[in-house]
Parts: sequence; structure tokens; C-alpha cells
Amino acid sequence: MPAPYGNAYNKKWPTPEARQEACQAFCDHIAEGYSIESFPLADRKTIRYYAEQHPEDFPPEKLEEAARKGLFEWERIGKQGAKGEIAGFNSASWIFNMKNRAGWRDTKDIEARGIFGGPDDAKKIEALKPRTSEEIALGVMALLTKEGSEGNDGSADAG
Repeated sequence: MPAPYGNAYNKKWPTPEARQEACQAFCDHIAEGYSIESFPLADRKTIRYYAEQHPEDFPPEKLEEAARKGLFEWERIGKQGAKGEIAGFNSASWIFNMKNRAGWRDTKDIEARGIFGGPDDAKKIEALKPRTSEEIALGVMALLTKEGSEGNDGSADAG
């Protein structure tokens, strides 16, 4: 017998309570400094789907706050490491992490691109500038709510 039309059997979190619990788990995960990709309960596509379909259960301001807290966690680690408060701190590893996580770039890297590039370098350099935590939080929300984005399987909704 087929399922009734309009059922929610395929939804990962079918109730508001389940969605709010999932949002809290996701925000806790991000606030601890972990990436979206490592969230164990769902992939980026599923989180984006629920953020789009149920903004009342996945409030943008809560997601932005979690992103800021996550970046703060990594900056705190860097500050403690630079002060010698973390035994065995590897500054090169931390810098590499921040380049990937926060879009940091070396000044020489940007200057070299200007010397060897073409007329569109100004736009490229602007895109490579370090971003504020607010810009990063907004970028996270843009990734989560990007319309027309598709996952690896070509579908746009969660399962």
C-alpha cells in the first residue's frame, strides 16, 4: 500500500521538536569549532534544506552566532598557542587551518598575483582579503541557504 500523499515519512526530522533539537546539535557542533562537513547527524545539503524549509526551527541568527563562536574557538587556540600556553602548539598547522577555515591569505601571495595578473586582479584580490567574523557568519548562512545549489547526486532536497 502506498504512503498517503503529503506524508512526512521521508523527513529526517519530521516534527518541530526534532528539528529544534537537530538545530541545537548542529549549532553546538559549529560553535565548538568543527566544520559543517563533519556534523555526524546530517550533511551540508540536509542542513541547508531544513534551514530553508523551516527557518523557525533553524533560526539564521542562531546559526550565525554558532559560526562566530566556532571562529572564536580557533582564534582563542591561536592566541593561547602564540603565548606559549599550549604545549606542542604547531603554528604552521594552525595558520594552514585558518587559511582554509577563514579565508586568510598571505600578503605576498596577493601582491604576487597583482604583478603577474591581468586587469581583473582588483576583483580577485578583493575576494582574497581576510574576512571579519561577521562576514564569515554571513558566508556560512549563504552556503546553508544558497538557492539552486545541488548536492553530489543532483537533488536539491533532503532525505
